[in-house]
Amino acid sequence: MTRKIAVINQKGGVGKTTTTANLGYMLAQKGYKVTLIDLDPQGSLTISLGVNWQEHLGIEDLLLHDDELKNVIVEGRKNLRLIPCGNNLGQAEHIDKKSSSTIAKKLKDVLSQLDDDYVLIDCPPSSGFLIVCALYAIDEVLIPISSDYLTLHGLSHLLGTLKGFEERLKHDIKKWFVVTRFHPRRRLSQDVKDKLISYFPDQVLKTSIRETTAVAESPSFGLTVEEHQKGSNGANDYRDLADDFCIGRTC
Repeated sequence: MTRKIAVINQKGGVGKTTTTANLGYMLAQKGYKVTLIDLDPQGSLTISLGVNWQEHLGIEDLLLHDDELKNVIVEGRKNLRLIPCGNNLGQAEHIDKKSSSTIAKKLKDVLSQLDDDYVLIDCPPSSGFLIVCALYAIDEVLIPISSDYLTLHGLSHLLGTLKGFEERLKHDIKKWFVVTRFHPRRRLSQDVKDKLISYFPDQVLKTSIRETTAVAESPSFGLTVEEHQKGSNGANDYRDLADDFCIGRTC
């Protein structure tokens, strides 16, 4: 059975795209079949994996132009496929309400066509229509939380959005949290992690992602951190996170 996960946070700079790319890659390295979907009009996931979004059809062509999945999906790495963002995905944020439900259903249909073990959707840092589409189509969310108090403070708004969505659709969504940009020697980082665990017991994945140069610079090369600097702290962290995510190992 395919696990369908939206990687979300309304705050930018928390490692959402980096986590989507590297977690997906590590799951694929473990032998799972994985498809990543770039649902962010900025195309950061597409770029991070070394794909030129201007040269490929994307998720917008499936949702807005009724193209076929086989024309859009890109074979990225072994066991890892990518559905890029496309050139004009931002247009989806401006459609009328009547069309919006149709597009949300199209995304759900796209996911039903994928026979993967995991589908991870990189969502935009907003609470707009594309987020609603993703939440309609998935069963789980992974929320990266950088280890600073401002990110923790903004979490309440995101959880309110999720709760409202669950109530409207009578659709329970499993929630996971991962601590990113973690500094083991900073008390603030540990304080934020401890507070998150106290708020969400059994939902914070055990491995925290340390902030390292390799993690920060790998997207600029179109590579995952493992490909860019094998054996680095960042690569080891994301490998361990993949193990956690497979079995639901939490703090």
